[in-house]
Amino acid sequence: MMRKLVSGICVLLVLVLVLAACGRKEEMAAAPMLAAAPAVEMARKLEAPQTDAGQPASVPRHIELRHNVVIEVAEDRLEALWRAQLEACQLPACEVVAAGIANQRGDMASANLALRIVPGRAGELLATLRGLGKLAQHEMSQNDRTNEVVDRQARLANQKALRDRLRGLLAGRVDKVRDLLEVERELARVQGEIDSLEGQMRATLAVTEKVSFDIQFRAPASLSQPGSWEPLREAWRRLGSTFAESLAMLMYFLVGGLPWFAVGAAVLWGGRRLWRARKSGPKS
Repeated sequence: MMRKLVSGICVLLVLVLVLAACGRKEEMAAAPMLAAAPAVEMARKLEAPQTDAGQPASVPRHIELRHNVVIEVAEDRLEALWRAQLEACQLPACEVVAAGIANQRGDMASANLALRIVPGRAGELLATLRGLGKLAQHEMSQNDRTNEVVDRQARLANQKALRDRLRGLLAGRVDKVRDLLEVERELARVQGEIDSLEGQMRATLAVTEKVSFDIQFRAPASLSQPGSWEPLREAWRRLGSTFAESLAMLMYFLVGGLPWFAVGAAVLWGGRRLWRARKSGPKS
């Protein structure tokens, strides 16, 4: 009897151990799946398109890029080089915004050229400018105008949708003349807003789709140039007026301070007499 009881207990223990081992295998098999869930979610987040400053990932950036370049060249070559760069700028890859040359007698010769060029040729233009003479100055700046473009595009779409609704009202039946005039007035206002936004968009895209160059050609400064002594001549011409202005300031100071000089002298004179009176009192 005792032997059967012991055998039953042993069988029961074996069954418990087998069930425990099976449960642990199931937990170990499920653990990697639970741990993989956050990793999959993280991977999906990393694979998702990122946005910049709350903008959709599909919106292209609009950057206004500008170069300010100063080139020093010999005075006798300045006009020829300026004209060569002016003629080399041809549409549609390059457009001239402004151009000017100053070579008046007595002044240092200089020339200015403002261009807009496609980004693919900006590096070529910089290399050409460096080869013309001494690169005295080169500054580059950029301005991100993406938010401005996106905002105007949204406003333009809303205004066009409003215009279409107003046109639909005009095409339908309007019973009162007053309502008809009101719709036409609002339609004219909306169309004016659309034209203004489209003009602003064209102006913004003109400076973001191309790279702007502000180029100055100038001759190197030297004492032999006619304009080098111009500051001294100007100072000599203004010598008399400068002396007169200084004399006038002195007169203003004297006239304005004269009453205070009198008050100060009276105070000093009274104080001196009072001090003498107190000093001579004990001796008498």
